[in-house]
Amino acid sequence: MKMINCGRITKGFTGRIAFLGALFLYFSFAGVASAQTEAANSSSKTKRPEYDDPTSRKLIKNYLAATGGKQAHIDLQAVLATGTITEAGKIKTFRLIERQDGRRHLTYTWRHLGRDYEDVIAYDGVIAWKRRLSPQRGQPQKLSKIEAWHFANQRWLIQPFVVPLKAKYVFVYQGSDKVGGRDAHLIAGLTQDDERSFFYIDKETFLVTRWGGYGFIGGIKEYLDYQATRFDYVGGVLLAKELVLLAENQAFGKIVIDSIEANPTLDLNMFYLPPNDLPTLRQRPVQP
Repeated sequence: MKMINCGRITKGFTGRIAFLGALFLYFSFAGVASAQTEAANSSSKTKRPEYDDPTSRKLIKNYLAATGGKQAHIDLQAVLATGTITEAGKIKTFRLIERQDGRRHLTYTWRHLGRDYEDVIAYDGVIAWKRRLSPQRGQPQKLSKIEAWHFANQRWLIQPFVVPLKAKYVFVYQGSDKVGGRDAHLIAGLTQDDERSFFYIDKETFLVTRWGGYGFIGGIKEYLDYQATRFDYVGGVLLAKELVLLAENQAFGKIVIDSIEANPTLDLNMFYLPPNDLPTLRQRPVQP
């Protein structure tokens, strides 16, 4: 697989998509978060439409063509990725599974003060949950509403522009903006609960170069976005290979993906909230 961060794309698209250019690595992020906030405030005043608008449909069609074609996206049922994530100077390794039906499973491992840690966060299509596996096994816990929504909807690899993910959204065009100094289209994806994700599609390449929505960082509700800086073909689909983490328009971390496997064999039980299997202390009965 050929890593892409500059030059020309010719696979699956012609004309305007041919020139990819330098893809935004550590460029300026100025102006984007304010536009995203304005779009959220504006769209929140209007009723969620029943269907995508024509501009959004065209942009999604161009995105699918530019990144391998609609059928390639449909055929990519799942991915398994490994790599590292750096946040506030702390480095963790991860193992991520994303499925086209929306299910996700993310495992973090890291070492701190001589101890090995491992956490799991997962979404089964309905419930998002987390669990500490080591150094001491903890009880599984459901994520809070905002944390659950962000984990379920802000995906690193498989974007929600294919069936069945697309069925959960209505896409609404918001206008023009810039990402990394390049012109981009901004569209909002609205869920049935009227929650919003935002997607920036480069006007020249039609790649999704930035996306995100509300989440929690440091206990504060903020826009948490991902900005793609490199891409690679996986199973015939062009996916992000490096991502900058953004909170309210400020870079605070980076995701580097070392490997991606297309359509791995999976045990679907891994996505579901496990029962609490930790022993509990028996209470001594109160004497009369």
